[in-house]
Parts: sequence; C-alpha cells; structure tokens
Amino acid sequence: MNASQLEAQQIRYRNAKPAFLGRGIDKLTHPIGAAIADRIPRRLVEGVLKGIDRAMGMRELISFDHDTSDLIAAQQAAKNVERYARAINASSGAAAGFAGALTASADIPATIAIALRNIRDTGRAYGFEGEGKRERLFRLQILEIAALDQHEEKIARLDALEAEIDAKGDLTPIESKNIEPLVDQVVERVSRALAFAAARRRVGMLVPLVGSAVGGFINSQFQRDVARAARYAFQARRLRTME
Repeated sequence: MNASQLEAQQIRYRNAKPAFLGRGIDKLTHPIGAAIADRIPRRLVEGVLKGIDRAMGMRELISFDHDTSDLIAAQQAAKNVERYARAINASSGAAAGFAGALTASADIPATIAIALRNIRDTGRAYGFEGEGKRERLFRLQILEIAALDQHEEKIARLDALEAEIDAKGDLTPIESKNIEPLVDQVVERVSRALAFAAARRRVGMLVPLVGSAVGGFINSQFQRDVARAARYAFQARRLRTME
C-alpha cells in the first residue's frame, strides 16, 4: 500500500455518510430523543470525559509488537484495536439494555472510557504515545468528530484538526496556559454531541429484552465511528511525515 492509496482512504472517510442501519435507528428515535436530549446531565458527561482522560496510565486494550513506521502494520494493529473495543462495548451495551429504562444509561461512563482508550491505542498503533496536555486535546477533538451527526460539521472539524499537524506529524504547540481553556471548550462540545446522540440513539434500549440487542449494536457502531475517526487523524499525522 503506497501513499496515494492511503490518501484515497482518507478521502473516503471524509466523504463517508452514516451507515444505513445507523441512519434508520436515528430516524426512528429522533422525535423522542430530541425531546429529552437537554435533560441529560451534560456536566456529568463533562466530568466523566475529563476524569477518564486525565488517567494517563490507561491500560492498553491490546499490546503491540509491530514496527509503527510500517503503515500497513500500523493500520492492521489499529483495526485490531477497533475489533476489541467494539466487542467489549457491545457486551456492556447489551447488558445495560437488558432491563430497559432501569439500566439504559448505566454504561455511558464505560462507553466513554472505552472510546478514549480506543483513540489512545489507535495512536499508539501509529507510534504516537499521546503524552501531555496537547495530545489530550487532540484525543478529545477526535472523540468530538466521532460523535457528530452532521457531515458538514464533521468536515469542518477534520479541516481544523489537520491544520494542527505540522510537516513532521507533530501537533502545533499551544502555550500551557491556553491548553485548559481549549480543552474545556472541546469537552463542552463533545458533551453536547454525546448527550444528544445518547438520548436519540438509546431510546430503543428502553424496551426490555429488545433493548439488549439495540444496546449492543449501538455501542459497537459508536466504537466503530471512534476507531475510524482515530485512524483518520493518526494516519494523517503519519502521512505528513511522508510528504
């Protein structure tokens, strides 16, 4: 696989629309989800986001033994991360949806934790360890992209993300005193996106037994979206080093 093929993959991701089944669930649950989205405690989601991603010693989802400079091997390792994250989160979603309304939101913190580990391990697969506040901001930006439903907004965020990558694949520096305000802004946007998505997509989990199947599917699809956004972002950094 050469650089032009990798670039083609990046373009396909930028142009990709939500999956057909995902769009069907969104349309089915949108009227109810939109009505209750504002009732989700966004501050709670913000606290979970900040608390989890500050745990810099997050255990890896899987271990790597490949050459991270080999883009084919790195991509395969990243896809292994996706498979593992989807399997774990599908199981927790199925368990949370089993009893309907009683447990439908119980796995949201776990879903966020797995998503952030998904992103971080994808970065590690490409050779980016993710240490420091600047990398933390980058991870949160990836999570925001994965949570967006509007294609135009997704493109705008991708453009902003790529503008932060220099010719060596590193992130453009931001003064330490300015990092936290930016993190707060992104966390607020991510929380808003996650709150709306959670309300709208989890309505189907409120029905006992049926909710178990819906919960497993939704979580698996969300981790797929997170993994694809992460691969795009970290692959973009690697491609800069090849230009």
